[in-house]
Amino acid sequence: MSFTYLLLALIIVGILGWLMNTHIPLAGRIKAIVNVVLALTAVGIALEIINAYVPMAGSIKAILNVVVVAETCVGVLDALGLWKRTLRFWSNLTRHRIAH
Repeated sequence: MSFTYLLLALIIVGILGWLMNTHIPLAGRIKAIVNVVLALTAVGIALEIINAYVPMAGSIKAILNVVVVAETCVGVLDALGLWKRTLRFWSNLTRHRIAH
């Protein structure tokens, strides 16, 4: 895709997010899910723009992609109310050790 189409898609996602949060009344959970979908779309488009049009070393792009994907996963879990449960599960999982 060309840069113009990607930028236009990013602007449209931003406008949709603004409309959903200011003018269209939605229930709390549905609004959260719509915001997650719009955020995932925006992150994907922004990452595609960076990967395709920003000149940088391949290793730095790989690190950037991993960091963005990890942070996006944490953001999705937090937006859906699952991040604290995940931390609690991890804490319980690592706290119990089997003695040799």
